[in-house]
Amino acid sequence: MAKYIVKYPRVSHIGNNVSHAKNRTKRGFKYNLHSVTVLVDGIKQKMLVPTKILRKLKKEGITTHWKKPVK
Repeated sequence: MAKYIVKYPRVSHIGNNVSHAKNRTKRGFKYNLHSVTVLVDGIKQKMLVPTKILRKLKKEGITTHWKKPVK
């Protein structure tokens, strides 16, 4: 049975916190994570995925997160 693994780095982007005195310290911008139920080999699995990956899953029809209403 193949495993479906979503890989992404821990921190999406690196930037600076800038104080009022213009002191700069490093910070990481975190992903916008969503809890999603994904069908993997006919078995439902819950996982946290970033928004960008969620859009790809919706397009492929793998996720049960949201389906377009049928007219």
